[in-house]
Amino acid sequence: MKMTIVIDSEDREGIDAALKVARLMHEKYVSHGSMYKESFGKIEFIKMLRKFMKESVEHLNDEDSDQVKDINDMGNLRNAKRFADRMFRGER
Repeated sequence: MKMTIVIDSEDREGIDAALKVARLMHEKYVSHGSMYKESFGKIEFIKMLRKFMKESVEHLNDEDSDQVKDINDMGNLRNAKRFADRMFRGER
């Protein structure tokens, strides 16, 4: 199978979709099921944990934020997922 992907530099959603297609094709035809793996060191991981906690406390203290409504929301899956998604998109 041959495929040509045309990417428009002004279409962010299209670029994201093209990346998903390329990853899918790579997984299916090249890596034989091995997944992309993010790696980082212990110090970077500790810094990320500190950033997560600082942001969670800021959201808890911000009356306009609905991400962390009370102390029990700080460690919930939704709050952790939001942070992890940002970190894995490259924001560090």
